[in-house]
Amino acid sequence: MFQKDKFARTCIHIVLVLLILFLLSKLQFVLAPLKAAFSLIFFPIALALFLYYLFRPVIRRLDKWKIRRPWSILLLYAVAVGVIVGFSLWVWPILRNQFIGFTNNLPQLAQNFSNQLQLLLLRLQEQEVWGTRINDIDVGLNIPQQLSGYLENVINSVSNYLSSALSVVAWIFLVVSTVPMILYFMLKDDRRGYAFLLKGVPYRYRPVMRGMAVDIDTALSGFIVGRVLLAACVGVFDLIGFLIVGVPYPLLLVLFIIFTDMIPYIGVYLGALPVVIVGFIDSPASVIWIIVVIVLGQMLRNNLLSPVIYGSALDIHPLTTVFLLLGSGVIGGFLAILIIIPVYMVVKIVVVHLYRYYRSRKLAAPKPL
Repeated sequence: MFQKDKFARTCIHIVLVLLILFLLSKLQFVLAPLKAAFSLIFFPIALALFLYYLFRPVIRRLDKWKIRRPWSILLLYAVAVGVIVGFSLWVWPILRNQFIGFTNNLPQLAQNFSNQLQLLLLRLQEQEVWGTRINDIDVGLNIPQQLSGYLENVINSVSNYLSSALSVVAWIFLVVSTVPMILYFMLKDDRRGYAFLLKGVPYRYRPVMRGMAVDIDTALSGFIVGRVLLAACVGVFDLIGFLIVGVPYPLLLVLFIIFTDMIPYIGVYLGALPVVIVGFIDSPASVIWIIVVIVLGQMLRNNLLSPVIYGSALDIHPLTTVFLLLGSGVIGGFLAILIIIPVYMVVKIVVVHLYRYYRSRKLAAPKPL
C-alpha cells in the first residue's frame, strides 16, 4: 500500500526525521561538545569568509598584474598591518576616550534625557488645543515618569551588556587570531578549492551544483562588498556632518552607524536612534540638524552611491526582510540579525536551483503509455 501511496511515504519519512531529531535532542552528552565546538569554529570561519569576499577583488586585480598569489596575499597583509598601526596611533586614542566617557556618563546621560524630556513636555502642556490647555487634560498617564523608567531600564541593560562584553575580550582575541591563517588559505586556494569541492559531487549533478555555486558566490560577493563600501561612504559623510553640528562622541556613534548599516532597511534606523538621543540630551534644537545629516546621507547613498557601487537592490522584498530580521532577532539575537540576510540569499538560491533541476528532470522523464 505504501509503495503506491506517495503521500503516505512522505508522511512516514517526515515522522522518522522528526523522531531522529527528538532522540538526538536527548543525547546532551553528545550535543554539548558539538555545540561548543561549533560556537568556537563558527566565528573565525564566518569572519574569514567575510574578509575573503572583501579582499578577493584586490587579490584578483594583483593576479592580472602577474604577481604570484602568495606574494599578493602577503602584500595585502602588510597593508592591513599598516592600516591597523595607523588606526592604533591616531584613531584608537580618540575612540577609546569617547567610549570610556560615554560608558562612564551613561547614568548622567539618562538623567539629562529625563530632564530635557520633562522640560519639553512642560512647554507642550502650556499650549492650547481647541481652547483648552494640554495641562488641564487628564489622560491618566505620567509620561515623563514612565519614559524615565523605561530609559533607566535600557541604560542598565546597556551597562550590563558592555560589562559582559568587556569580560570576553580575551576570548575574542583568541578567536580572531586564527582568522589570518584561515583567510590566507581561502585566498590562496581560491578557484582550486572550488574545483576540488566540485570533484566530490557526482558527475550528473555537477552542472546544477556549478550554477548554484556561481550564483551563491556572486550574491555573497555583491552583498558584502557593496554594503561595506556603502556603509563606509555614508559613515564618512555622517562624521563630517556630526562634527559640523557638534554631536558628542561623533566617532563612536559613526562606527555604530557603519556597523548597523550592514543590516538592510532597518539598519539606518538602529544606527540613527543613539545619535538622536545623544543629540537631544546635549541640545534638543540640534536634533533637527542631526536628522537632516542622516537623511542627506541616505539620499546620497540611495540616489548616487548605490547605483554605482551596488549595481541593484537586493532581490528580496522589503517585507520579507523585515520578517526575517524580526524572527532572527527573537531566535538568535543581534548576531542572527547580522547573518540572516546572506543566509536567506544562499538558501533561496539553493532551493531555486534544486526546484529547477527536479522540474527539468520531471519534464524530461518519458511519460507512461
